[in-house]
Amino acid sequence: MNLNFVLNDYVLIWNILFNPSISPAIQTLKKKLWKNYRHEYNSLYNEEDNMLKDPKNYIPSNDTVFDMVKNSEGYKELREETEKYRLNLLHTFDNIKKELSKNMKEILKFDIKLYHVLVVDPLLDIKGMKIPKNRRVNTITWGNTVDSKDYKLAVINIISAIVRKEMATYREDYKDIVEAIIELAIDNELASRLLDKSVYLRGDASLKYLKKQLYPYFLMYLGYSKEEILNRMLKDHIVFELDKYTFERGLASVDLYSFIDFCIKNQRHILKINELEII
Repeated sequence: MNLNFVLNDYVLIWNILFNPSISPAIQTLKKKLWKNYRHEYNSLYNEEDNMLKDPKNYIPSNDTVFDMVKNSEGYKELREETEKYRLNLLHTFDNIKKELSKNMKEILKFDIKLYHVLVVDPLLDIKGMKIPKNRRVNTITWGNTVDSKDYKLAVINIISAIVRKEMATYREDYKDIVEAIIELAIDNELASRLLDKSVYLRGDASLKYLKKQLYPYFLMYLGYSKEEILNRMLKDHIVFELDKYTFERGLASVDLYSFIDFCIKNQRHILKINELEII
């Protein structure tokens, strides 16, 4: 897997214009633009999809508002900070790229091609992805206050957003199961490996019961032996009676899509509601 971190002025400016203001200077600029160029400002709202389809070659039909923002002092300062953020993400990704690729192959068991990460200022707090109507477009927009100082965690969260984008339409009738498995795979397993500590307690609180039921089978999917599973559940602080589970050896040879299919097909057996405990 490869990530290309890009600072695109049009994407950054669009997010400045149509998200809450992140500084007094930006707020003043937006008010001025709205007062003097209301029609041009308003017409840009629907341009986001066009930008994300091909950001590198995007050309607006009217440059007026974009040019006004580009030439402002507030934007120049914000752009410099965004560029520093982009470089930190890039350097962190380069440092963990080999380890990341190895673990992604072991956890997902399918390839994800090059993705373009359109970096915006983290104060804009874009916490996930902006998905164009054409979901096959391999771009996401990123700038998140939560992980803005922990760049390794930021890369993990970017990967999480990309995997969710790739699987956004898969088995849509079973969104909770799909989401719980993605969380186990990326937010928990991949993050635990890259951060060198178990983070299996991290995640969406509404999925904690479901994840507990899926967890033993997920470890089988990862190829762990019974002895290794016992060690893992102690490490991750998720306790269950392994002897009550049928050891599904075949799961180790399938990819994440097929594992999702297995869990959906066998959900009546896997999801034992009367045995649920809080993770």
